[in-house]
Amino acid sequence: MRVPTGIPGLDELIEGGFEEGNITLVTGGTGTGKSTLCMQFIYNGITQYNEKGVYITTEENVLNIKRQSAKFNWNIEELEKDGSLRLIEMEPFDIDTISDRLSEVVEKMDAKRIVIDSVSMFEMYIHDPFKIRKTLFKILQRIREMNRVCIVTAEIPEDSKGLSREGVIEFMVDGVILLKYLGIAKYKRSLAIRKMRMTDHSSDIHPFEITQQGIEVYSV
Repeated sequence: MRVPTGIPGLDELIEGGFEEGNITLVTGGTGTGKSTLCMQFIYNGITQYNEKGVYITTEENVLNIKRQSAKFNWNIEELEKDGSLRLIEMEPFDIDTISDRLSEVVEKMDAKRIVIDSVSMFEMYIHDPFKIRKTLFKILQRIREMNRVCIVTAEIPEDSKGLSREGVIEFMVDGVILLKYLGIAKYKRSLAIRKMRMTDHSSDIHPFEITQQGIEVYSV
């Protein structure tokens, strides 16, 4: 079963949406639109498909997320009040409790969509590579057991050739969407689907814009 993102131009590139139960990494440098894509995925799920969502933030506080969402006329507070959205702030040192807390909230709400934005803060907090792998594996495994659709984000440091800070998370997920900021081209941002299991996905690089309604992906 496919779970559509509702993001203009994106679902056509991934056979109509994410496969149910899959975890997708959205990665890129600073300012590439990762958080916007994630909130648009959650917002569209609620307003277009009647699917509740949980958004865990490890970087921005909830107030800033609401302010940014208001620029796209996404009324996040209203969705919180009616119980269709839960925003949760977590600190890096909360990583050992994230699985249990997430599972409790998702089951109580019967949420279909999950976002963790981002895992890079956890990677920065844990300095032992083995512990990073073990902890991320446990979190992702718990999400898979819940059979929900999840997006996690990671930030790529400037001049890095990897897909995440530690080069770990991209091998644990089912899909990877890479966002880039080009700056000098007609379209300032691009999107490429690096992998998407069980999906005949586009292998092209697609330009996209962040409009007043959110992200819009264009065909090539």
